[in-house]
Amino acid sequence: MRKGLRARFFAALLPALSRGHVALSEPWRKKLLGSLAGKVLEIGPGTGVNLAYLPDGVCWIGLEPNPYFHPRLQRALSLKGLPGEVLLGRAEAIPLPEGSVEAVVATLVLCSVEDPKRALGEILRVLKPGGRFVFLEHVAAPQGSCLRRAQDLFCPLWTFLGDGCHPNRETLALIREAGFARVEAEAFGLPLPLVAPHVAGVAWKG
Repeated sequence: MRKGLRARFFAALLPALSRGHVALSEPWRKKLLGSLAGKVLEIGPGTGVNLAYLPDGVCWIGLEPNPYFHPRLQRALSLKGLPGEVLLGRAEAIPLPEGSVEAVVATLVLCSVEDPKRALGEILRVLKPGGRFVFLEHVAAPQGSCLRRAQDLFCPLWTFLGDGCHPNRETLALIREAGFARVEAEAFGLPLPLVAPHVAGVAWKG
């Protein structure tokens, strides 16, 4: 699990860092999260901003590797009034049974997991047949572009300062290759340095 000074520093810094992104990406968050139902697993919920977009009646499970986020998540869950719990764990080893959730949520998460292929395999495992994986992620710019060269150049420093975040990760390609029955995604840009390209969408388990 993520511990120590870096984890504590990132937990203290993220609320201020994420505020702008949440405002910019709100239309996609509303679209993706507003129709979810049943048991919903969110991977890397951080400060819990997505709870505001979930409908009443869902049972929410937050899997967060940084323990310094847990008190904030517990408060956010209580304020929202949803049943649920916060678990300590990693996306590469989700501590839930196979086929146990109707939906999995990841927003700005797959950029920072250590093994995205294994994490996507775990997401498929815990989803029920017909279940949805909803995602909103920043992604690599096209190969050969100036932005992609900048992403590649600054990746080591960005990853160190951003709690493992990779600005040049080909996340949508990884999702398409993971074994989902169907993937629908929308590409768009946000006015952000280095991580402007984004994708949002849904992947269904067969």
